[in-house]
Amino acid sequence: MKKGLYTLVLLLNSIFLSAQVTWRNVDSLYHPLPKSVHVYYTDAKIDTSPFRAYYVIADLKDKKLDFTADTTYKRRFTPAQFYEKNDKPLLVVNCTFFSFETNQNLNVVIKDGQMLSTNHRLVKGKGKDSVHFSMPHLSAFGISRKGNADIAWIKSDTVEWKAFASQKPPTNFVYFKTKEAQPKPGSKT
Repeated sequence: MKKGLYTLVLLLNSIFLSAQVTWRNVDSLYHPLPKSVHVYYTDAKIDTSPFRAYYVIADLKDKKLDFTADTTYKRRFTPAQFYEKNDKPLLVVNCTFFSFETNQNLNVVIKDGQMLSTNHRLVKGKGKDSVHFSMPHLSAFGISRKGNADIAWIKSDTVEWKAFASQKPPTNFVYFKTKEAQPKPGSKT
């Protein structure tokens, strides 16, 4: 009886909750596009507010496409300014959060193996008088030279020249040993 009632409640909820957004292909508005790139648009309402959004599908393995990153230092650029600065690319996407106060990127940005920006998060220790701070591992999205997408947990600092990454997220602020920090197989610890 309970299982049937629970199923009925879920079914009724799904009828009244129509959160799906309809997307339509608008490639024709952006010609010429490479064959491996498609643009979608929606202007559906969410709740009672207007909502306009785009998303792009691009084949990461298409050798004709160049996926790269850029950042600014102590100044903020609009997407149009990045478009001009980077020789009018096909697409400009914001890849980091930034501070409105300092115009500083708050997340790691790595381009061609060089760290352009580090994660800027410090977590204060517990207690009003704590002097301890820790730097958490934050997630990052990347695309390899071979066109493989990856998400990793990154720890970066302004005093290090490279970031440390792991495929496993930290749990309960217990940080893992990074690949670089682990002993080599067969070595004594």
